[in-house]
Amino acid sequence: MKFRYFIFLSLFLSACSAVGHYHVDQSATKKADIHFVGIPVLAGAIGSSFPITAKYSLTAGHVAKIMMVRVKAYNPVCDVAIIYHDNASRKLPKLEAATQGEKMQMYGYNAYTAMPTSSSGVLQSFGWWGKPHQSCLVGMSNAGGVQGMSGGPVYGNDGAVIGVFTATHSKRDQTLFVPYQEIAAWVDKQTSS
Repeated sequence: MKFRYFIFLSLFLSACSAVGHYHVDQSATKKADIHFVGIPVLAGAIGSSFPITAKYSLTAGHVAKIMMVRVKAYNPVCDVAIIYHDNASRKLPKLEAATQGEKMQMYGYNAYTAMPTSSSGVLQSFGWWGKPHQSCLVGMSNAGGVQGMSGGPVYGNDGAVIGVFTATHSKRDQTLFVPYQEIAAWVDKQTSS
């Protein structure tokens, strides 16, 4: 069983590689939460999340599965999950739709250093993760990203969260995120029930 876990963990970590420029940023500690299994940096995995209500946070679906957190719901199409998290004392971000061409910032934690990390760039375009209109619509940007930032928030021009960081595309040197408008109705339904 342990052997299978390490094979799965190795495949998971190799699927998401670093792209672009990113840097240590202490302000990320106020925008994203860290989740880990094992021993951070040495023998484990790191992922990120961010608050959306007093008792729920959003993260990438693959982060929720690996980090052994208590999950409220997995999105049926996109790589996103709502997890239970005590955010009662936190300032909750405004959530809004992403717009092509807008400047953006991404926040999370670097899996190699466990340090709070951020990057900035522009939302270059939208595209389908798989088959058009049958899979998840994703935003593609030139912001940097590194393993561990998955599940972290993507902020737009006016300081509102516009999406959830989910992957990198090393061949295109782009980061991919699920735009909030793609999951807004699902989030409202899941957090109100």
